[in-house]
Formats: sequence, C-alpha cells, structure tokens
Amino acid sequence: MLFFDSILARILQTAYLVGMKLTAQVKLAPTPDQAAALTKTLETANRACTAIAAWAWQHQTFGQYAIHQGVYREVKVRFGLTAQMGVRCIAKVADAYKLDRTRPRTFKRHGSIAYDDRILRWYLDQDEVSIWADGKRHRMPFVCGERQHQLLRTRQGESDLVLVKGTFYLLATCTVIDPSPADVTALLGVDLGITEIATTSDGPTFGSVTLSAYRLRRQKVRKSLQAKGNTRSRSTRKNTRRVLKGLSGKERRYQTWINHTISKQIVETAKDTGRGIALEDLTGIRARTTVRKSQRGLHTSWAFAQLRAFIEYKAALAGVVLVVVDPRYTSQTCAACFHLGSRHGKAFVCSHCGRACDADLNGAQTIAAVGAAVIQPEDSPLVCALPERMGQAAGSSPSLQGWG
Repeated sequence: MLFFDSILARILQTAYLVGMKLTAQVKLAPTPDQAAALTKTLETANRACTAIAAWAWQHQTFGQYAIHQGVYREVKVRFGLTAQMGVRCIAKVADAYKLDRTRPRTFKRHGSIAYDDRILRWYLDQDEVSIWADGKRHRMPFVCGERQHQLLRTRQGESDLVLVKGTFYLLATCTVIDPSPADVTALLGVDLGITEIATTSDGPTFGSVTLSAYRLRRQKVRKSLQAKGNTRSRSTRKNTRRVLKGLSGKERRYQTWINHTISKQIVETAKDTGRGIALEDLTGIRARTTVRKSQRGLHTSWAFAQLRAFIEYKAALAGVVLVVVDPRYTSQTCAACFHLGSRHGKAFVCSHCGRACDADLNGAQTIAAVGAAVIQPEDSPLVCALPERMGQAAGSSPSLQGWG
C-alpha cells in the first residue's frame, strides 16, 4: 500500500516563522513604601475587575466597548483609579470573557494587571521605570540580564505587573526581527513521543529514561497524597492540596527546563549542519489517541505543545527553516521505500522492502522526507514529475516517481 497515494493533499503544510513576540522579564526593586503602593494597586485593580465582570455577567454584555459605556465612570469613582487604569481593567475583563462566557469571571487578589505607556515609562539607560501606583507616580530601579535588556529595546505595547512570592516583576512584550531563513535542501526530522520525548532523523533521542522515571515517581507521590486527602480530616485535606500544588509547580518547572534543553540542542544541530527542521503537528493528539490506564498520567503530562513552541521560536531566532507536517501515517511508513509497514512498540518492520529498525527513528526520517517535499518538491521521490502530471492531464497512464 502506497503512503503518498491518498494523503498527499492533506499531509503537507509549511510554517515558516518571519516574526515573533517574546516576553522580557525584569525584576523591580521598590522601596518598602513603593512595594506597599504596588500591592495596594494590584488589590484595588483586581477588585475593580471582579466588579466589572459581575456587571458584564448580569447584563450579558461582553464586548469591551459596551462594558466601557456601562461602567467606566462608576469604576473610576468607586475604586479611585485613573482613567487609563480603568480602561486597562475593562480590557482585562473583556479578554477574560473572550475565553469563557459560560460562567461569571472573578480575579485573584494579587493577579497581574496590564500597564501601557500612559501609566508606565521605561528609562533603559538608567535601568529604572516610572510606574503609576496608588494615586501617583513612583520611579524605581529594575534588574535584568543582558539578553532581557536587549529585548526591552524592541518593546511594544503593554507590560504586565505580577507579584510572585513577594517579588514584583514586569513582563514586557517585545517584537523580535527574525533573520531570514537560510535556503536549505535537507531537513532534520523530529519525532515527538511520550517515552522518547524527541527522536531526530540522525538517531539521537532525548529525555527518555530520566524524565520518564521522574514522571513515574511524581505520579506515585500524587496518587498517595490524593488518597490521603480523600480520607482524612479537613486540615489534612487542606495541607494535602497545598503540597500537591507545590509538587505541580516543581514538575512543571522541571518539564520546562527539559524542553528548553531539548529544543536548544535540536536547533543547534540543524543550524550547524545547514539544515531546516521538520516537526509533526500534534494539535489535538490527546483527543485522538487512547492509552492504557497505567499510562494515562504520562499521557496527560506530555508537554509536546510547549516543546514545539520552544523549537519554533529558537529556530526563528537562529534563522532555521521550520516545516510542520501532518503526523498521519508517519510512524507506519517506511522511510526507505515509503510503503506502509507495521509498528509494534519500539520496533518497525516494512513488509515491502524488509527494513527493520527503531520505530521512532523511522518516524523521524519519514517526517524529514515529507518535510523535504515541501521545500524541494522537484527533488523529492514523493512528488510526481511535471511531465508525468501533464501526461495524466492528457489521459496517459500516470506513475509516481520513485515508487517502483
């Protein structure tokens, strides 16, 4: 059975990135009085957001302009906000209802609030900001690394003020001008998975043993804590939830670090060898696949979307071409003859040419071949030659080049 016969039109799509927005994170260093003013501003703004959201829910009015017309003046007077801070609170509520209009929205006491250039000014040469808080302007220093400082010079739009464990940060949206992707004739294929987080068409795999063992240990700890929380006193349940929340944050940070490390190595390998990168589009994969009960925890914690996002922006910054392909049949197709074979766990065997190899490696090589058909269709064995297409249109018997 030929792989490319029936799904050529569906399997290829390119995703060349020509621009992106990154977030520069800076740490504020306010005095105790300034920190108190910032804290009060966060609390007041979020109380205002909750009140605005309640009004919007009551009147079933969710557009920013309509909410503004209904509550703007009252919010300014009731909460003592400046005109622009009131506008930002209304925008925050409208954005929240864009995501979910099935229930009234509420906002955390110390949730983030957005500042624009009317109420926040950056002095990059002095490493200081002038920020509105509790009725007046406060000028305070900030601390960040050299990379963040460079990003701030491309800052555009709003910056978010956040409070994390007693420390204030500003998250500034920055626009990065990406280098034009270099012309390439070959791609590094990347197969994403649960056991092997990523396998490249060159053969290396990433994060299989260490991360899987870490995930299993965390899964057992969570299961034990959840069982204890369901059977003990109210105070025990409260403490259990607190511990589970801390474990969740630790696992998430560890997963993020792993994905950063893997994505960096993949992009560096592609750049050093003068190739692009071919990835599979796994959007909605959890809804389309089922796993054994013992594997559900690993399946749920599989952060493939984050890994793809990291590869995308690192590739764009490095000027590496990125191609995204449909994942259907890539794990079942022989990378040597492009016929469908059989996969059982980690083993792949082609029933046409007899090739036997690691299934993840074969999948990565197939992804590389499919991606190469996008950027160099004239050289790909997966694409019909032009004379044959013309012959097909004229009524002659077509044949796929390279299929034997």
